[in-house]
Amino acid sequence: MIIYVEIIAAILTLWSVYLSAKQHTYSWPVGLLAIAFYTVVFFHVRLYADLCLQAFFFIQGVMGMIDWYKHKESNEPHICKIEVLTWSQKFIYLFLSSILFAISSYLFSHYTNAAAPYIDSLVATLSLTANYLLVRRKLENWHIWILADIIYTGLFIYKGMYVSASLYFILFGIAIKGYLDWKHHLKTHRNGQKNLNSI
Repeated sequence: MIIYVEIIAAILTLWSVYLSAKQHTYSWPVGLLAIAFYTVVFFHVRLYADLCLQAFFFIQGVMGMIDWYKHKESNEPHICKIEVLTWSQKFIYLFLSSILFAISSYLFSHYTNAAAPYIDSLVATLSLTANYLLVRRKLENWHIWILADIIYTGLFIYKGMYVSASLYFILFGIAIKGYLDWKHHLKTHRNGQKNLNSI
């Protein structure tokens, strides 16, 4: 039974990330459906950090819908505007993510029967950070998603979740394409020209 839930979750996630790579505002409602199905899957396989992550993803999904609809390109009604992080912002996100990973890995390794508490906490932290940057339309979200997708692929193979492992291998390729497409979009829009040196 759980395999069918996982397949639906994988298909919805794939569709959502593809739309995100295309800067399409519809990525968020599709993503919210994927979150609902993956909540069931992660509970079943005892990946509790990722289970908790779904609650944050849901909140971020709602934020993403609001933010992307507010910041659409004037001549492209379903396409969001893109920005890049400053160096000080990159440092802040790295610092906060490190703290979150330390707390999460300690809690799940000491107080739960989580199957892989450290790796699970790492990819959960990476995903939370990447998804927040995606909500804020930051180019750097794809850098983090690329790393997270690689680790997730290995984790899901370890857990015997071959549908999700295949999904995240595909998402790895989409993340690379998303980064290249977003970078190209910045280069071809005047409001991104002055930020290209920081990419």
